[in-house]
Amino acid sequence: MFERGYRQRLEADLVKWVAEGVISGDAAHSIRKARFGEEATSRLPAIFAMLGALMLAASVSAFVAANWQEIPRLVRLVGILSLIAACFPIALLLGRRAIPWGADAAVTFATLSFGAGVALVGQMYHLPGDWPAGAMLVAIGALIAAALTGKSGPLVIAFAAMTAWSFGRFDDAQWHEIHWPFFLLFVPAFALALGRENRLVAHAAALALGVWLATLTWAPADRLIHGGIAFSVAYIAIGLLALDRDWPAEFRALLPWGGWAFGVFLCFEIELVLEKSVRSAHAIDAHLGLAYVAAALALAALAVLARHRDNGRLVIIAACAIGLTIPLMLVGGPAIPSRVLIPIAVLVSAVALIAGGLLVGLRTFVVVGYAVFGVSILILLWRTVGTLLDQSLFFLAAGVVLLGLALGAHKLASWSRRANEQSSGSAA
Repeated sequence: MFERGYRQRLEADLVKWVAEGVISGDAAHSIRKARFGEEATSRLPAIFAMLGALMLAASVSAFVAANWQEIPRLVRLVGILSLIAACFPIALLLGRRAIPWGADAAVTFATLSFGAGVALVGQMYHLPGDWPAGAMLVAIGALIAAALTGKSGPLVIAFAAMTAWSFGRFDDAQWHEIHWPFFLLFVPAFALALGRENRLVAHAAALALGVWLATLTWAPADRLIHGGIAFSVAYIAIGLLALDRDWPAEFRALLPWGGWAFGVFLCFEIELVLEKSVRSAHAIDAHLGLAYVAAALALAALAVLARHRDNGRLVIIAACAIGLTIPLMLVGGPAIPSRVLIPIAVLVSAVALIAGGLLVGLRTFVVVGYAVFGVSILILLWRTVGTLLDQSLFFLAAGVVLLGLALGAHKLASWSRRANEQSSGSAA
């Protein structure tokens, strides 16, 4: 997503520079080639090959689920193993013939067939129905396949399987336990993913880590919302830092997930405070403390290590800081002020996201900010803040403040434009 946006901006700049005579057409072509490299004319072969591998794996899974009694157990097991073994020579052959998408599809099919084989063994020998353990075995097999072949498809399967393993390990009464063994698989998978610049792998890694972090604050709902805000702030900060310092795609992928999660949890904060007439008993605890430490360290790293200290990033950091203060408003004291302060904080954070996204040039924050602002208004209209007169005054004050901000931003833009013109004139 960010690569596409950067490509569009760079292409527009190159066209403008060539038209103004700043650079030649050959120089522009060299810049395009150096920055983006040679691309295939179409991604359709890779997409269709991967979909075909998924369909074939689905057929194998259906075969396993059929549990044909007519076929001996050993024959079924040997058939699955032979199918897996045959995929790797095919992948090697396709790789030597410069068909990487075909080789990736073959290895992905072998990995999915291995998962079906795990299910087949459990079905044939009536092993206990411990599906998280089966997911762990699939993740281990996918990691081995990814390490041996260097393909991306098995890595995506590994991240999905280890997420299922971690998420399904306990029943509802055991969600308070932290599943540290998750990192025994996640760390080597993440190490294998680094440097691939494969967006699907990068987003799979970000999502897997996000689901594990969600389990830390899974219950009750208010703790999940507060912890989600803190972890999403950490995602945003690390993603911005990765974008600033050109870190691998696995770190940059944290930014969109963090931005959208931050917006969703902000909206839930308004609904939560308007739903309850008393303060939340789970505003701060040990797990939330861990989330806040992660958010604080990530923001500090962004502030210290970022090479470009522009105003847009500062505005986004301010939006994140405002979101982090919301759970603190729920600690002690009467509940009525929080029913006004939290909606104000959410709206201010949404406006800051829009402003920061526009200044930095990241459309994700602009869209998230507008979405949060619109959904928040709908929630506030649906659930009255105090009396109807109080609600009317609330929207009146918010509207006046926003119009004032618009006027101030217009004047600031005019001053900046005049300053740039004067500096250009003096330089000439």
